[in-house]
Amino acid sequence: MSETTPGREPIQIVELKQPICSREFGVNDEVTGCFATGTADTKCYNTRFTCQDTANFLLDATPLSLFFSKGKVAEQIVSGATYIIPSLVSVSTAPATVNYAGTSLDAKGLGNRALCNLVFADHQHTDSIVDPYVSGRSWNPLDASRGTFWSRWMVRNRYRHNVLIVIYEGYEGEALSAMSSRTYFLEKISGIDSNGRVTLTGKDVLAQTEKREAQVPAASKGKLWVDIDDTQTNMTVTNALMATFDYTVTGTVRIGDELISYTGATDNVAGDTINFTGLTRGANDTTAEAHSFDDGVQQCLIYTDEAIDTVINDLLNVGAGIDSAWLDTAAWATEVGSYLSLYKLFAVISEPTSVYDLVSEIQQQVLFYIWWDERDALVKLKAVRGFETPPATLTDTSNILAGSFKLVDLPRERVSQVWTYYNLRSQIDSVASPDSYNNQYVVADLESETDELYGASSLKTIFSRWLTNEVLIAYTGSKIVASYSTMPQQITFRMDAKDRAYWLADDFYLSHYMDVDSFGERNLRKWTITSAEEKVPGEIVEYSAIISDAYGQIRFIMAGGAADYPGYASAPAKNCYIGDSDGLLSDGAAAGTIS
Repeated sequence: MSETTPGREPIQIVELKQPICSREFGVNDEVTGCFATGTADTKCYNTRFTCQDTANFLLDATPLSLFFSKGKVAEQIVSGATYIIPSLVSVSTAPATVNYAGTSLDAKGLGNRALCNLVFADHQHTDSIVDPYVSGRSWNPLDASRGTFWSRWMVRNRYRHNVLIVIYEGYEGEALSAMSSRTYFLEKISGIDSNGRVTLTGKDVLAQTEKREAQVPAASKGKLWVDIDDTQTNMTVTNALMATFDYTVTGTVRIGDELISYTGATDNVAGDTINFTGLTRGANDTTAEAHSFDDGVQQCLIYTDEAIDTVINDLLNVGAGIDSAWLDTAAWATEVGSYLSLYKLFAVISEPTSVYDLVSEIQQQVLFYIWWDERDALVKLKAVRGFETPPATLTDTSNILAGSFKLVDLPRERVSQVWTYYNLRSQIDSVASPDSYNNQYVVADLESETDELYGASSLKTIFSRWLTNEVLIAYTGSKIVASYSTMPQQITFRMDAKDRAYWLADDFYLSHYMDVDSFGERNLRKWTITSAEEKVPGEIVEYSAIISDAYGQIRFIMAGGAADYPGYASAPAKNCYIGDSDGLLSDGAAAGTIS
C-alpha cells in the first residue's frame, strides 16, 4: 500500500517513547550496576521515579516503546510495532507555523508551535512490557484494586519531560518504517476523567525556548563579600564556586549599572568564595561605580563577531537545553555559509533574558526563519532568499483540490518603512527604546504611501542589539521593504496524499485560475509554505503559503579553474559561467551579466 494505491486504508499508530534505566534491579558486579535490595514485590519499574538506587540510575540509549491504536489496527500485525494496545480514541494536531521574514503578526517570534492532543481510554492491563519484573510479583495486575494502566503509568513516570510522542500515519499492510511520522514532546497529561479517558498533550521541541522555560545567562547566585570602590581591580564574591561552574574563568559580570570584565577567577579554599582578578572597570561603555557588600554579581553572556548558526546553536542547545540530536546544525552551517556569511553578531546580555526573545530578534534582524520539522524531527533553518533550482509548479488541474483554494491580502503585514536603531550607547540600556541607541537607519518606499497606491505609511521598527554594520542593516531593511511594500498575500489550499511530500518551508510556483494578472492571464509566482496539517490522516493535507517572489533565482559565479560550461541542458541552474571576451558561452549563448 502507498499514497497511490487504489482502495488504500489509512491507519494511525501512536508511539510513546518512555525513558528507562538500562540496569537490572539488584544486579551488580560489586563495582557497577544496581545496588538496590528488596523483594520481588518491591522492585522498581526501571523508571527514574521508582528507582531505589538513584546514584546508579543509567538512562538506556533505547527508550521503551509503547504502541497504541484504535481497536481494528491493534488486531493487525504491523512490522516494527510489537504489542499494540487498542486504547487510542482520537488524535488531533495543530501545525507548526513558520514566521517568514519575522513579519507575521499572527505568528510572532519563532512562529506557532506544533501541537498534538491524544485521547486514550483507560483500562485494566497485565503490565506486560511496562513492568520488567511482572512475572515475579505475587499480586495480579488485573486486580481492580491495583489501579489501571494509566493510573499506574502516570505515577511510575512522574518525571515525563523526556517522553516522546510519535504519530505514525500510513496504510494497512505498511511497515511502521514506511509510514510518515511526526514527533512531539510530552507537555502534560490530563485525566483520568469521569469517562475513564486520559488526554496527552505534546508540543514541538522549540516550546523549550518560551519565556518561562529558558533564559540566558542563568541568574547568578554570587554576592559581593566586601565593599569595593570604583577603582579596585580585584574583588571577592561569596555564595559561589568555580568548582560548581557558577562563573566562567574569564569574562564579564554586572554589578548594579556597571559591567566589569576580569581575566582570572579562582576558588578561595577558606570558604564558598571566588577571587576575581584583572578587573577592567566600566567595561562596554558603562561607568565605574562603588559597590557594597551583598550586591548581586551577575555573569554576562557576550557574543563578539559570531556566525549566526553558532549563536543559535548556543542559545537553543546550552540556553534552552534542547539536545543537539534535534538540531540540524550541519545544514544550518551550510545555509549560513552560503547565504548569511556576511552577518556577524555582537551582543552583551547582562541579565537573564528569554531565549525565545533573543532568537526571535536575530531571526528578524538577519532575515531567516527556524522551525520544528515534526516529520524529520529536526529544528531547521533557512534564509529568506531566492532559489537555486526552480521549484515545481502546483496547478489547479493536477494538484490542488477543487474548492479548497483561497487567496487573501494581508494588509496588517504591509511594510513601507523600516526604522532600525543600532549601536547601543551602553550595553545595560534598554534594547527597546530609541534613546538607547547612537544610530538610526531608515529604508522607505515613499511611493507606496501615496494616495494613488496605499495612501498610508506602515512602519516596522527594529531595535538591533545584534548588528552594528550599517551596510548589513541597510540590506535587511531593503529586503523587508522589497518584500512587503506591496501588500503581501497568503493562500490556503488542500492536496491529496500523492502530494503530501510538500511540507513546511518548501517553495513552489503556482498556476491557478483564481490567481491572475489584470489581463486575466495566470500569474506564475513563487510561494513558500508556512504551515501544513494533515486534515484527514493519509488522505488530505491543508497548506498555508505566503508570497515570496521578491527574490529571484540565485546564481553563483564560477571560480577560476571550475569546470567549463557543459551546455544549457546539463548546466546546474545555480551556476553562472564566465563568458569569453565577446560575452558568449561556449555554445554561443549569451553569458550572464552583473548590473
